[in-house]
Amino acid sequence: MKQIVLLLFFVLIGCALNGQTSDKSQMSVYPNPTIDYISVDDPQHMLEYVAVYNLVGKRVKNFEFSEGMQYSIAELPKGLYLVQLQDKNRKVLKTQKIQKR
Repeated sequence: MKQIVLLLFFVLIGCALNGQTSDKSQMSVYPNPTIDYISVDDPQHMLEYVAVYNLVGKRVKNFEFSEGMQYSIAELPKGLYLVQLQDKNRKVLKTQKIQKR
């Protein structure tokens, strides 16, 4: 139950922030589902950080964003994760759910 509440919290925060600035719907995390690596597409060049959270809300990985880079999540166990795309002030621009296989 706690996991569902946290997931809902992150999704709602991400949705609320999506309406506050320019169109961030073009940002994406792929492939989804993934096995070892994720990549991030940021056509508007707004990103600075990529943070990966488990469903309990604990940050399990943190990366500085670099265009065209692949980010390793190979050591994480299989499951669902939330990826937060953040600007230079660590403001969440978008939150996306990914599945690691």
